[in-house]
Amino acid sequence: MRRLLALWEKEYLALSRDVLGLAVLFLMPAAFIVVMSLALSDVFKGGAGRGTEFAVIATDGKFAKQLSERLAGDGFRPTSEPDKRGVLHATKPALTLIVPPGFEHALDTPPGNTDSAPALTLIADPVLPPMQLLAFKQRVLGVVLALRVSAMMRQAGIAVSADALDLKHAATLKVETIGNSGRPSSVQQNVPAWLIFGMFFVVMPISSLFVVERREGTLARLVSLRVPFSMLLLGKVGPYFVVNLAQAVLMLLAGRTLVPWFGGETLAFPARWDLLAAVTACTSFAAIGWGLLVAVCSRTLEQATVIGGVGNILAAAVGGIMVPRFVMPEAMQKLSEVSPMAWALDAFHAVILRGGGAADIAAPCAKLLALATALFAAALWVHYRRRVLTSAQ
Repeated sequence: MRRLLALWEKEYLALSRDVLGLAVLFLMPAAFIVVMSLALSDVFKGGAGRGTEFAVIATDGKFAKQLSERLAGDGFRPTSEPDKRGVLHATKPALTLIVPPGFEHALDTPPGNTDSAPALTLIADPVLPPMQLLAFKQRVLGVVLALRVSAMMRQAGIAVSADALDLKHAATLKVETIGNSGRPSSVQQNVPAWLIFGMFFVVMPISSLFVVERREGTLARLVSLRVPFSMLLLGKVGPYFVVNLAQAVLMLLAGRTLVPWFGGETLAFPARWDLLAAVTACTSFAAIGWGLLVAVCSRTLEQATVIGGVGNILAAAVGGIMVPRFVMPEAMQKLSEVSPMAWALDAFHAVILRGGGAADIAAPCAKLLALATALFAAALWVHYRRRVLTSAQ
């Protein structure tokens, strides 16, 4: 135990000399959390409109204003009010609804007649997402249907307002997600995602220091003192485990304070802090195991940087860190199951998003611990094989 404590102290001293490297471990994920949470805030809201501007152009300015008021809502908003001629003076909107002459007077005609109302024209920005375009089309059809039914009922002597026939007033509809497993918000996705990415980036200082110690003969001197190689590896686990825990605390605080300070959503902390700590610990062990394997396999700093950096980026791209898994095609969602970052993200979401219990994080945590054990064993095997080959030569 004294040897292990001495190795931990050695590693802490080495880390304290690399202040810039430690700063990158904390500043990089914090910057990603803030930037990505703010940049994707509208995308994760899931609203159909998400602040989409539209315009209504008609020869009758009063009717154009009436349509604009009825179409507004759920994220869709008019760019400005039309003038008396129905002409809109505003910046180019994403959606422009053109009402042909005589449309209002033809609304009292039953649908399907040959002399029915002339066709409306909707001009859409080509970069507009299809779901937003579809949502606005449904709003237009719903508003026109309400106006047409209202006009026909007035002809029949029944006074009724078109507002009463609006689809959104038809009934009160409550949507409940089964099992509380809804999609995460922007901050619920990006805080744990980039926290995991930052934790796995301990591969860089672990492998770099290991290569430097091997090059300067530090490892050889320790081995000459009969320190087992397995203990040398364990001597790196403790310090970097503390670094990962510090990363987790600071990144969660960034989601709680830094993101809302810039105008984003506030991260809600889970009730079960013990489960959050367990997920963080399992993720840390997997990240450290990956770092140890890269460190043993790499002979130069360049190799360590390329293997560790590229491996992390590929795991993040596949595992739903850079692109959320729920927007991936089905084939990519299945492929993401091979990424340990996806396992860690599932565990964090089970605690932060769904408020789950120990049973909900058992499977991903077991995978992470099994991976950590396998990576540690692989690092020992690689070192053993190199010793055998060296002695044979």
